[in-house]
Formats: sequence, C-alpha cells, structure tokens
Amino acid sequence: MGAHSTQGRLLIHAEECRGCRSCQLACSFTKTGEYNPSQSLVKLHRDLTLEKTSPLILPLHCDFCGGDPACARACTYGAIVFEPSSERSIEYRQGGPRESD
Repeated sequence: MGAHSTQGRLLIHAEECRGCRSCQLACSFTKTGEYNPSQSLVKLHRDLTLEKTSPLILPLHCDFCGGDPACARACTYGAIVFEPSSERSIEYRQGGPRESD
C-alpha cells in the first residue's frame, strides 16, 4: 500500500498536545517494528513563542495506516483524531503548524 492510498482526514488539535510522544512511538512501531521516535512520520513541533508543543504529520509519506492511524489511536488527549472522509487531508487546528503541500 503506497502513500496517499487511504482516504480520510487527520485532524491535529495542537492545543490538546501534551508532548508525551505516544503518537511517535505508535507510528514508528507500526512502520518499522521498533519504538523509535526518530523513525516516526509524526514530528513534534515546538513553538518557542508560545512554549507549546504540537504534532506535525509528514504528509508525503503518511498513508493513514490503511485507515486506522496508529498515531490517532495512541493519542489519549485528542490532539490527533482520524475521521473517515471521501477526501484525503491533514488539517491543523487551533494554531498548529500547517501542511505545506
């Protein structure tokens, strides 16, 4: 299954992120079989002016785990939420970083 093959919407609620890195661990384990945040497609962005951390998904490589994103399942704070949709998108809300593509 290649990148962009799954439809749906990942909603990133930056204000809900606590910086726990559960999303990174879940993503890296799903993709590589290892708990290694450096291998994750989720990067944590630190806004130094607000002193806030928020998740940033690398959209060119993320395939939404075939419709059941590990990052969204792992996030107990609601910072990453997956919704079924007829289109594929990653949306940043509440002041989070924006997708550049």
